[in-house]
Amino acid sequence: MAGDLYGLIAGVLQAMTHAELSEAPQRIAGLFVPHPEGFSKRQRVELALENLTREDLAQLALKFAAHSSDVALDEAARKVLEAADPPLTHITRRDIARVLGDDLAGERTTVEVVERYFPLSSPFEAFFGSSGRSMRDLVARHMDHNPGDWSVEDLFGKIGAFACSTARFGALIEEAVHPLSRSGDEQSQAVAALNKVLGRDGFELAHDGELSGHPIFSFRPLLRGVGGRPKNLIFASRGPKPEIGFADAINNDIVILSGEESCLIYDRPIGASGLLWSELVAWWGEVIPGADAANLGARLKESLASDAERRLFATYFKAYRSALGQSLPALLPQVYLHYDPAVVKALRHRLPLLRQRMDFLMLLPGRQRIVIEVDGKHHFSENGEPSLKVYADMVSADRELRLAGYEIYRFGANELVGDAAEARITGFFERLFRLHRIRQ
Repeated sequence: MAGDLYGLIAGVLQAMTHAELSEAPQRIAGLFVPHPEGFSKRQRVELALENLTREDLAQLALKFAAHSSDVALDEAARKVLEAADPPLTHITRRDIARVLGDDLAGERTTVEVVERYFPLSSPFEAFFGSSGRSMRDLVARHMDHNPGDWSVEDLFGKIGAFACSTARFGALIEEAVHPLSRSGDEQSQAVAALNKVLGRDGFELAHDGELSGHPIFSFRPLLRGVGGRPKNLIFASRGPKPEIGFADAINNDIVILSGEESCLIYDRPIGASGLLWSELVAWWGEVIPGADAANLGARLKESLASDAERRLFATYFKAYRSALGQSLPALLPQVYLHYDPAVVKALRHRLPLLRQRMDFLMLLPGRQRIVIEVDGKHHFSENGEPSLKVYADMVSADRELRLAGYEIYRFGANELVGDAAEARITGFFERLFRLHRIRQ
């Protein structure tokens, strides 16, 4: 598949003129194509692509495909990116079709729903295996004008939905339960029935917002995540623990009573898509008018407690700020998980709360909360001596977090210093992003 992808990308590039090769790939996909004197277009393309990995080629292909609406290129890229993921099997796709019976589109036309992701007219028909009359005409005739001629299972076979990428199939199912197609009880019953089938392969249609009061559902891997939605983030602590109270307990609005200068509080709604760096920067620009990303980054660095933490934080943004752009998840340092109001300190016999503060937290799509801890010797010792009690408290707190749905990853501080640290950090985040399907 990677070889096919290379050929497809090379074909796109070689169709350009020399002048276009010097500008268009950089503009469209961030690909620099060298122009040594005397090189042919083919030699220039080979030079530009020679050191790219399969994943690099796939990400490049997605950008070119989006620019030119090239379905074949898009599918080839997604097949490479999905190669290591659990598959959505033919059996599950068949059973999804059977759940839908002979009505994919509900209140919309089948043509309107299908052609958003499966081109139904020349020159793409051969890619999806159709022949003869325009597939668009056939779908309109047998699904829209004469309901019942074709079942959804028949339709899937005709348009190639049984063999397409998981992402394309998922997008089609999202359209089937979109409020423009189905609403009310019909929508909720369809989602419940489809999720019963999708769950066998580890996928689901998850509530991901609303449109005019109607639920919107997104197709995604079935990940457990943390119940509920985050309401306040107390983070970037750089001094004494602040005292916090409620300005409005009904709305869960909090206010810093003392120590305001020692931490930040993000109190905007955080939805199913998690918290992005761009959203945090926008919030910061309102907290401090005129402040930008660089200013926010400098403020967050002030809360970092060690060279190891600073290395992890700096490497994350250096490696992914440009690659992910607006999709970059925020990496929040020094985040309070449990918070003791000041009045609680006066209560006798209260149990101490373990893991009151986390080194780093990421809020990813699908209610996924990622905790990253950087362990220095204080995680295992007390008064300079090894301590089984300190270690036991740490692993106990880890268990509680995991049982609540958090993912916890630990680095020894020594791992994050020295020449190999940057590769170790980027290797971790690459695998984390693949696990959670965050595409670069």
